[in-house]
Amino acid sequence: MNPARSVAVVSAVLVLSACATARRAGPQGISGVRLAVARDLVDRRQYGDALAAIQAIHETDGRSAQTLTLRSFAYRGQGLTADAEEDLREALRLDRDHAPAHAAIAVLHDEAKRWADGEEHHRRATALDPTNASYLSDWGWALHLQGRTQDALARLQAAIRLDPLPPRYHNNLGFAYARAGDFTRAAQRFAVGGAPAEAKNNLGYAYELAGNLPQAFEAYSEAVRLAPGFSRARANLEEVARKLNRSPPPEGARPEKVPSGRMQ
Repeated sequence: MNPARSVAVVSAVLVLSACATARRAGPQGISGVRLAVARDLVDRRQYGDALAAIQAIHETDGRSAQTLTLRSFAYRGQGLTADAEEDLREALRLDRDHAPAHAAIAVLHDEAKRWADGEEHHRRATALDPTNASYLSDWGWALHLQGRTQDALARLQAAIRLDPLPPRYHNNLGFAYARAGDFTRAAQRFAVGGAPAEAKNNLGYAYELAGNLPQAFEAYSEAVRLAPGFSRARANLEEVARKLNRSPPPEGARPEKVPSGRMQ
């Protein structure tokens, strides 16, 4: 099927499904169904369609902290961070206790290295929703980036106790353990957080950040042995090999699928 047609079909199916559900839900349920459709579009990274869906909600029901926060995700997905931040500020003017808006604007502050502003909103988000593992993991990662390792470990460990499933939480904790010098625990977390080759690549990167290039070389070598087509691990290996004045292992046969190499 043509990709453009497949996107249109998916959107049409979502809209038709929403209409059918709305008829069953009655007038009070229609807004919730439309918001669910918009949220699904954001999750699918169909940001243009999501913005159109949210605009339709605004035209009939007005703006709310919930819809503005959702629209900020679509804007951020399009790289429009200033628009995203403006929406989040408006969301908090409408509802200063909207935890998702606090969490989202905290991440925007972190990306701009406005650490104090970010921490204020991380703290507020987790106070409003203390069992939200994502909020704790994001806060812990921000603390890790600032070099506040023990504070980072506390939040990242708490996130995994609340929800042990997302790989991102384990990878974030793995890098924090490595920063603390505990590479055994770091390796264990990376092993949970991704495919074997990806785990070795993350371990190699952690060693590289710590300045241990020989160990980084070994970990990257194992990553490309496990997944010869893993381009990020190959690039990392060649860079470390150059610094060590060593020859990297030759490239092997490429498998059909390789890991993404994402650290978070």
